Amino acid sequence: MKLYIAGDGPREKELRSLCVRRGHTLPDHGPWDMVALPLPRSSIAEELADQLPPGQKVACGITDACFDRLAARRGWRLMRVLQDERYSLENAALTAEGAVSAAMNACPFALGRSRCLVIGYGRIGKRLAFLLRALGASVKVAARRAESRQEAGPGSVSIVEIPSVLPETDLIFNTVPAMILDRKALLLVSPSACLMELASKPYGMDLDAAKELGLRVLVEGGLPGRYCPKSAAMALLDCLERMNRHE
Repeated sequence: MKLYIAGDGPREKELRSLCVRRGHTLPDHGPWDMVALPLPRSSIAEELADQLPPGQKVACGITDACFDRLAARRGWRLMRVLQDERYSLENAALTAEGAVSAAMNACPFALGRSRCLVIGYGRIGKRLAFLLRALGASVKVAARRAESRQEAGPGSVSIVEIPSVLPETDLIFNTVPAMILDRKALLLVSPSACLMELASKPYGMDLDAAKELGLRVLVEGGLPGRYCPKSAAMALLDCLERMNRHE
């Protein structure tokens, strides 16, 4: 493939090296078989947008309405990486591992002896709960669906039951991009606890309120590209190659 890799983050740098090793080319000017925008949130520079013809394959993550209108007007073929199930599972595993690493670096206590709450039991929540339990942590999962709580095992709670477990929790991970921990809920969090936001905007925590209350909050978006850029690049290139074959 002839690829254009936008962005200069650690994942993009690894992706360029991996593309060359796999025999792909990275010309500075089009035409390109595919243009890959940065993840997880994707935008495009005006100078690049002006080079892309109708029908251009553009691999992207989360985009805003302005980008979507531009893409529709220009006739680009958007390839939404996060809709690829295999990639989403691999990315979730890397995110969960990165979250554990970030927590180990930030928290003054051992994760293996901590009481953890994982909010949300999607791809990331499942992997995260598994890793924390493997370390020996006591893990409660909060999920909306009864089926998810049953799958998560003993100690699982519904979203409305979260306030009852907050005072006794050392480490809180949120994976839900909808307001769960508002100011009222955050008042119940122990001052010694650590909170980690893993969801994309609009997030699941009132970050301003948490700051006012003096709580320790880590906003850890885009973890794979920062924590393990080489593995993140491999997962992404595998996905791009699959998408190109099937188009």
